Amino acid sequence: MFAWDDLRIVLTIARAGHLAAAAAMLAVNHSTVFRRLNALEKELGSKLFERRAARYRPTESGERLIAAAERMESEALALDRELTGRDTRLAGKLRVTCSETLAFRGIAADIARFRKTHPGIAVELAVDNRTYDLSRREADVAFRAMRPKEGDLFGRKLIDVRWG
Repeated sequence: MFAWDDLRIVLTIARAGHLAAAAAMLAVNHSTVFRRLNALEKELGSKLFERRAARYRPTESGERLIAAAERMESEALALDRELTGRDTRLAGKLRVTCSETLAFRGIAADIARFRKTHPGIAVELAVDNRTYDLSRREADVAFRAMRPKEGDLFGRKLIDVRWG
């Protein structure tokens, strides 16, 4: 049974086309790549590359191994992205408040898009015209048609609302 590191060497040789370039890409010595390739070919009992004028071209066996190694690499990278992404995904509860006017103007669609992007966050929407105290954590986010009164909060214009 061969190791993933051996497959990575074969993939790199195939992509680089030269042993020296593959060694540089892998940050190892040229002789290490040569020795590992020879050992793998001996273990498999099959030549993986045709060596012509310092160029390495995959044989039929090499092509089959490279195709399988590319699938394995793709799966490993996808798994890595999935697993490492779980640790950084946002999760928890987000309490949002907005006036009745803004709620009727379509904020629900924006919240639905947010929930698709961040499925780990439960959004609680409080629709009424009273002003929630954000500094006392009565809400996390407030959509209002006025600037915040508290000095440590900030506001940003998001939409134009026509009254009347």
